[in-house]
Amino acid sequence: MPEPAPSASSRRPVMDILVQRQLDNMATGNGAYLETFLRMVKRAGMDIRIVFAPWQSFGNRPWASVHPRLAGFTSAVVWPGAVKIGNRYWSTSPRVWTRFAVRLAKEAARRLGADIVIPSYLGRAISPKEAEIVAHVCDANPAAITLAEYSSMGPALKKLKAKSIHACLMHDLLSDRAERFREGGQVIDFDETSLETEIGWLSSCDLIFFISANELAKVQRYLPNTQMAWVPPDAPDYQITENSGAPRVVFIGTVHGGNAEALNHFLDDVWPGIRTKAPTLDFWIAGSIGKTLTPARAALPGVKVLGRVDSLESIGGANAIGLAPTRFATGTSIKVAEYLLLGMPCVAYPLALEGFGDALDDLVVTAPGPEALAAEILSLAHDGARRAALSDAARQHARARLSHDDAIAAIHRMLADAAKA
Repeated sequence: MPEPAPSASSRRPVMDILVQRQLDNMATGNGAYLETFLRMVKRAGMDIRIVFAPWQSFGNRPWASVHPRLAGFTSAVVWPGAVKIGNRYWSTSPRVWTRFAVRLAKEAARRLGADIVIPSYLGRAISPKEAEIVAHVCDANPAAITLAEYSSMGPALKKLKAKSIHACLMHDLLSDRAERFREGGQVIDFDETSLETEIGWLSSCDLIFFISANELAKVQRYLPNTQMAWVPPDAPDYQITENSGAPRVVFIGTVHGGNAEALNHFLDDVWPGIRTKAPTLDFWIAGSIGKTLTPARAALPGVKVLGRVDSLESIGGANAIGLAPTRFATGTSIKVAEYLLLGMPCVAYPLALEGFGDALDDLVVTAPGPEALAAEILSLAHDGARRAALSDAARQHARARLSHDDAIAAIHRMLADAAKA
């Protein structure tokens, strides 16, 4: 059901963002990164309309909403096959309600002990019928840029009849995702796809945005004539943080398989040894990831589970040692960007920097394994001058290196070229 469309007299170009997932949860990495992307698009001078796939976007339940932080960037939301009641969208499709009933039955069986994985729809290509519905909505009011969120929404771009710049936002290279999950011992609850298939989904794109600089380089080899831009993780313009309090180790994270594995690994394999050598050092865990801890891990000496922190400045600064012990990952580690922009010295496994290319290599302390990680943390905890130097370098350089200026320039070039055509 459409909300009021942007005024026809508006001079701002519009970007339609085609979505096939729920957008009501900001405690996930892709939710946080979508907010970053929308902020960049607004800075580029565009209005934003979100167009949902009518069935797949509901997932396994027949109701959904758009988180206020995301809705605040949009001028309109269109959800075909849904009615809006209050702040919620309700599906009118029997297939969605049937899927919900099946989900309830599977959940009941799982709670009784059945070994059942309830799949997500991440990685599943939009169905031809849904693609046609979405394209019809977009063609009725053509946008300057029509962007698929995730490559698996790309087939909808090929159904468009109206003139529009075709674009895609790559949270992850989906064809790499299953391999990463296997390496990390995680359950694969999404559709697997091949690189060849994914390149096919992207083949009609004029412009592709990536969260990972490394994934951009990989895809560019297969689509050399497509414009591509890196949109690195962003964070608010944090106020200067006072370097007060005793040194502490800090982990910031949302609920995500990679975050959970990294945090559990650190608590099981690294933290006890650190605490033995530095019995007054504390470990603060901020964000929704804290709720995934077992009681035993949460009760380890020195561990403080903070939950959601309204002002991250309150836990940042040179005396807070940011931690990124990432052992499997997709996309880019947003937490590394947050640590640096909060003026925190950061210690990480090399994999945590993979999505940044070489942009942050000299700003982050890397350690190849658990013993080296513990040694670097202990060194920083006892060396205030070193912490201060890393904090100063992060404040001085991180913002510029994580700039969105190149992505904004790419948008402006594409709009200018389209206007000339």
